[in-house]
Amino acid sequence: MKDKKSFKTVFKLFSIFLYVAIFTVGGGIAMVPVLERVLVERKKYLNEKEFTEIFSIAQILPGSLMINMATFIGYKITGFWGSFFSCLAIMIPPLAIITLISIFYAKFIQFTLINKLMLGILAGVVGEVAGITLNMFKKTKFDFFKIALLAFSFALIFIFKMNPIYVVLIGAVLGVFLGRTEE
Repeated sequence: MKDKKSFKTVFKLFSIFLYVAIFTVGGGIAMVPVLERVLVERKKYLNEKEFTEIFSIAQILPGSLMINMATFIGYKITGFWGSFFSCLAIMIPPLAIITLISIFYAKFIQFTLINKLMLGILAGVVGEVAGITLNMFKKTKFDFFKIALLAFSFALIFIFKMNPIYVVLIGAVLGVFLGRTEE
């Protein structure tokens, strides 16, 4: 870090990712709209297109969605140190929570109230992921090719029971050879 401004920005990124990791329930995909609101709308670190591109790339790479997003976002905004501290911030809360849960899970899952709480959280997370998916769907500009590719992908997954990894690879190849770019 060359100057105080970049150190300040790295610290802000650290605090943003730490906040998102602490207060978002539902894993990586549930964190996306919160991150988008903070990084695009409030702080203006990224524009909508940059955020969507980072999200798309982070989703197809192996590993945790949020680690991938923290890496790309941190690096884009402040370079290596932004990437490093964004990743660190996104990892601290889940590691602490998972460690605590693993220590006490067997004792607490026996209580009916805790069991019902877990079912309620599951229902909320499913609704949250559905809302995120719908929101991303609304932002996509559809043409015949994209609709056909979407229908083809659904058929491969739900009718032919194909592994989603192969569907993504087939979609990528079809996109390269048949798709058009949007500017």
